[in-house]
Amino acid sequence: MYSKSMQDQIMHREHQQRIEAVIDHILKNAHRAVSLRELAEIAHYSPFYFQKLFKEFTGESPKQFTIKVRLETALLFLIIHPYKTLKEIAIECGFSSPAVFSRMVKNYFGLSPEDIRRRSPKERMRLFKLKNREDSSLEPSDQQQIMDKLDIRIRQVGAINGFYLIAPCDDMIKIRESFRKAIQIARANDLDFDETNIYGILSPHQGNIYKTFIAVEGPLPKKFKLTAIKAGKYVCYKLCGDIKENIQAGHYLYHHWLPENGYKIADIIRFEAFNGNPALSPYAQLQREIYLPIEAI
Repeated sequence: MYSKSMQDQIMHREHQQRIEAVIDHILKNAHRAVSLRELAEIAHYSPFYFQKLFKEFTGESPKQFTIKVRLETALLFLIIHPYKTLKEIAIECGFSSPAVFSRMVKNYFGLSPEDIRRRSPKERMRLFKLKNREDSSLEPSDQQQIMDKLDIRIRQVGAINGFYLIAPCDDMIKIRESFRKAIQIARANDLDFDETNIYGILSPHQGNIYKTFIAVEGPLPKKFKLTAIKAGKYVCYKLCGDIKENIQAGHYLYHHWLPENGYKIADIIRFEAFNGNPALSPYAQLQREIYLPIEAI
C-alpha cells in the first residue's frame, strides 16, 4: 500500500501529464478556437474539474491560455513575417475576421496590428511577452561581433521523428531534469534511440515552454507526445549561453542576416542540437547549434 504522501505524488504526476497533453493540443491547434469540452475530453475530466485543475497548474483559465497563445503567435507573425498580410495572419491564427483579429490584438497589446507593423523592429520586439523581460536588442556595433561568433550556415535537414516532454524555458535546472527524465523514459520503454540525437524545440510564440526532444527510430507507443522536426532548408548557427543570448541571436538573424541574404522565416518553430549530453551538463554551458527553417523571399 502506498502512503498518503506517495498517493498525492502519484496523483499530482497524473494531473500534470494530463494538463501537459492539453497544453500540447492547444499549441498544435493555435490556428483555431478550441472549446472547453474538447480540452476536458483530452484530459479525461469533467469540464468543471478540468477548468479548476488547469488554472491550478498554469495560473490561467483554459480560455485565457488559448487566447494568449493565439495572440502571441499573431504578434510573432507580425514581427518576423512582414510579407504576410494582416488578413493572412488573422486566418492562420484562427480569428474569424480581420476586424475581430484587430480588436483582440489591440485589447491585448494596446496597439492595433497596423500600429505594430509601423513600429521599428526594436520596438516590436519589446512588445513580445517573453518571461525574460531584459532588452534583447543589439546596437549596430555589436552586429559584426554577433555574426562572426555565430558561424552562420545553410543546411538541408531530413525529418526527425521522436517524442518530447515539456519544461519551462526560463528554468535551466528544470530543462536539464526534463532531459534526464526523457532519456530515462526512452530506456525504460526499450526505445531505439541514440543519446547523441537529443534536441531542444523552441517555440517563441508558446510562452514559457521548452520541449526536450528524443529522436527515435521506428514506431512509438501511443502514450508518447509524438512530434516530428520537419524536413527542409534551415539556417543554423552556433551559440553558447542563456536564453537572453538566444533571443539576441534570433533578433539579429530575423532583422539583418536573413533579409540581407534573400531569405525569410518559413516556420516559427526552431530546434537546437548539443555538443554534449544536456541531461548531464548545465544548459547555458553547452555549445548548441540552433536551426531556423527558412525559404527564399
